Amino acid sequence: MRRILATALLLALAACSSSSGMGEAECQTADWRAIGYEDGAQGYSPESFGGRRKACAEHGVTAKFDAYQSGHAEGLARFCRPQNGYQLGTRGQRYTGICPAHLEGAFLAAHADGYGLYERRAAINRIGRQLSYSKRRASEIEYLVVEKTTLMLSPTLLATERALIAVELKQLVEEKTEIERSIPQLEVDHVEAQRDYEAYRNHVANRHRG
Repeated sequence: MRRILATALLLALAACSSSSGMGEAECQTADWRAIGYEDGAQGYSPESFGGRRKACAEHGVTAKFDAYQSGHAEGLARFCRPQNGYQLGTRGQRYTGICPAHLEGAFLAAHADGYGLYERRAAINRIGRQLSYSKRRASEIEYLVVEKTTLMLSPTLLATERALIAVELKQLVEEKTEIERSIPQLEVDHVEAQRDYEAYRNHVANRHRG
């Protein structure tokens, strides 16, 4: 029983340490400039310092905000490079307003280029999924029509059951007709979306090489 209680206590302490973000040993040896740099380079707000400060205060360690802030500014300069803005945009990540004014303009322009590429790629995927679904559904309906038509020929079928199947068949045929009418336009839209993507990618490529 004592062993179980001891294990539970250790697990609880580990959970507390994990949720605070920094343990006692980590606080004691922390390089606050380096921590600030890493937070800035990841695009984290300097408000991240608050959680670290609180965690270390619980261990009797005072966090060094000046060193953290200096490192954070250096890391942020790395994060706010146009190349990074472009990459974030291509992944569909939103801009959180973290960059300083003198870096924000170029970062935003590059991010917009990347996000434009992301949106066009998403359009290709969206239309492609709709096209695949429509073709698959048309095939499913064709199978169902054959199955229900065969069922209607059964001599043991009641008149009411046959009437219900006839209604279902009518609905299936109408759905299939509508789907088959939509497929050619979806195919055109898919090709046009691919062309738009390629044209846009070529347009922005020279600005974001390397």
